[in-house]
Amino acid sequence: MNTDAIHIASYLMLAATLCNAGALLWLQLHAYSKHHHKSFLILTLSTITALLSFFAVTIPAFLPAVRPWYTFIYLSSAVLYILYAALGIWGVSLLFRSYGALKQGA
Repeated sequence: MNTDAIHIASYLMLAATLCNAGALLWLQLHAYSKHHHKSFLILTLSTITALLSFFAVTIPAFLPAVRPWYTFIYLSSAVLYILYAALGIWGVSLLFRSYGALKQGA
């Protein structure tokens, strides 16, 4: 097993995840500032919650001193992930509903 390749791939995945989240967050914040629609605010909160979940679960990899707290950190990350998913579904639902109402009025 080539652990160097696995480490490189994991760091690339970490970078891609952060780039993706950053781009989504910027788009959501920009849309909210322009349109002031509740769906964009909820989607922004969802993305922020996803980032918090992601950072929480990666803390032990970068700070070995917190490894005794790994179970608590992992469970906290799972709760944040569930919250992120719920907010994301709610935000997209509001956005689709708004778009549907817009199309009905057109």
